[in-house]
Amino acid sequence: MDQVSPECQENVVKTLKEAIKFGINHIETARGYGCSELQLGVAFKQLFDEGFVKREDLIIQTKVNPSATAKEFRETLEKSFSLLQLDYVDLFSFHGMNLDSHYDMLFNNGENGNLYDVIEEYVAAGKIRHVGFSTHGQAELIKKFIITNKFEYVNLHYHFFGSYTASGGGPFGGNIENIRLCQERDMGVFIISPYDKGGRLYAPSRKLRNLCLPDLEPMLFGSLWLWMHEIHDEMKAPIHTIVCGSARPSDMDEPVIAAMLLENETFRAKTLTVADRLTNAMKETLGTSWVDSWHVGLPNCYETKQATNITLFVWAYNLIKSFGMVDFAMERYSMCEANKSKWDENLSYWENVGKIGSIGWGYVPGNAIDPGHDYSNELKKCPPENVPVIVEALEFVHKTCGKEGKQ
Repeated sequence: MDQVSPECQENVVKTLKEAIKFGINHIETARGYGCSELQLGVAFKQLFDEGFVKREDLIIQTKVNPSATAKEFRETLEKSFSLLQLDYVDLFSFHGMNLDSHYDMLFNNGENGNLYDVIEEYVAAGKIRHVGFSTHGQAELIKKFIITNKFEYVNLHYHFFGSYTASGGGPFGGNIENIRLCQERDMGVFIISPYDKGGRLYAPSRKLRNLCLPDLEPMLFGSLWLWMHEIHDEMKAPIHTIVCGSARPSDMDEPVIAAMLLENETFRAKTLTVADRLTNAMKETLGTSWVDSWHVGLPNCYETKQATNITLFVWAYNLIKSFGMVDFAMERYSMCEANKSKWDENLSYWENVGKIGSIGWGYVPGNAIDPGHDYSNELKKCPPENVPVIVEALEFVHKTCGKEGKQ
């Protein structure tokens, strides 16, 4: 704590107090979030000692990335408990279950020890109340974790505009079937980053904002649409929790206003009106046939020779053309450019991933577009009428979002 400024720690305490005052009682952190556990641990102790809130009135969640061995994982987990200064956590998540190898670490880790067995010990000891996982993985991998019936909840991407790294499989997102699968198994659903990875709604494009107004600001719409999911989803699958990453107390203002409006029938109707307006705008811009089929046969970055994240970039094309979400797409693309700059054609796919870092690759997978590459082999499973549009989309995104294109 001697490396944390008093002003910084004071901001953490003020933000927590503001949240608790509003009734926001679920506090989420992770071992991998820098000094978050350290600062929260000190802040929790202060709030408990002051009598501002009781421990049992908070839902505290932390997440820990997988380790190669059960021994290493246990050591990291113990560090989380030590920093948080807690006897137990309400929710524990295996953090970043993004690759098939992560599944094996939990359940098929051989002589290194299954990581899930470690957590079972902590549950038996009363140090962990509920077990889940968080993921930026592909929809098929997420399903693989869900159907183990070993988890009580999942943190995943799913937003009106798509499912981020799992996008595809439908006009707006690839995780809808996993949301419904969670409903079948009575699992909690926690939505990651609804305001940033959900479309940079805190700083929307002018076009997106104009499409949402005069009914709702984009952040209000994004919140209400998620909370109302069981109303507008044909399978009535609910979403239970969305997160607000607050850098200061005032960052919670719009999410809190959205929560206050949730039971207002007028604003429920406005949410559905905005959703229809956005859907119609996409169909008018791109055509209904494309909107319904763009994802069919598209490979993800685990299926292409150069690890190009074709599905992600076609999704970005749709968002730019329909809603003007250039800044959002540029942020996504720049991360894939960083991956591509480290890629060595002389190494195998997984040797390259190891060099880049499998943890980092799992969160932001895929390389940027190679403008000189013929992607026709990767598009053989796509409807023939879609292929020219896909090629156009890749060129457009590279020129619009890439460093080379912007020069």
